[in-house]
Amino acid sequence: MFKADAGLNRPILVCAVPVRELRPLGALAGCEAVELRLDYMGGELGSNLAGLRGFIEDLLSEFRAIVTVRDPGEGGVSNVDPGLKVKVLSMAAEAGALIDVEVDFIKAHRDLAGFRDRVILSRHILNRVDGIRGIIMSDYSVANSMHAFAYKIATINDSDLPALIELLVNEGETPVAIIPMSPIHRAVSIMLGTALMYCAVDCGTAPGQLSIQDCVRIKGERVRLIEATRNHPYQPHSTVTHP
Repeated sequence: MFKADAGLNRPILVCAVPVRELRPLGALAGCEAVELRLDYMGGELGSNLAGLRGFIEDLLSEFRAIVTVRDPGEGGVSNVDPGLKVKVLSMAAEAGALIDVEVDFIKAHRDLAGFRDRVILSRHILNRVDGIRGIIMSDYSVANSMHAFAYKIATINDSDLPALIELLVNEGETPVAIIPMSPIHRAVSIMLGTALMYCAVDCGTAPGQLSIQDCVRIKGERVRLIEATRNHPYQPHSTVTHP
């Protein structure tokens, strides 16, 4: 099922950028939003707070920005003190950026839930789990209750894909972003109208990420398919014979 009713603008193509220091990001052609993965700064994050808000605001003058500080247990690269993480995410949201926050972290730090439609509520499945449908439906209820910008579910398990697609095609109030591991499944997710797709600029930030160039091409095919369907509605051939 194609989410044609979601509009031709889906998904938002997010360029995931590992930020190791506060310097210009370089060419970002094709990017519709930019994710700043600040966990790549490691121990330098706390000592760069003074310049971080200006860095985010400069990016916001050109792009929609998403600020992420992900721990290793969430698929990140550095352990960050929870208090510092809350401080950075709060500052980013106040500056006008979206913030990507894991479900369990926001449950432990409820103040972040107050940013509501600036929050991408995330779940990263990094191991085999039972009851995936129950997990994501519980998460989605939280996302709806806080009026989040989107609910994002990422998984390493190919077997989780049917549950992710089921959530996407039955999307309610909160937009749903599904992020499988496999590149081909990511391409399928773009065609199905996932709310967000994270794409690689240079090295990327996660296994399976498609390049921004590939993301742009696949989204273009989705647009063309929807436009063709709207202009020429599908009518099945009749198999009934008449005397």
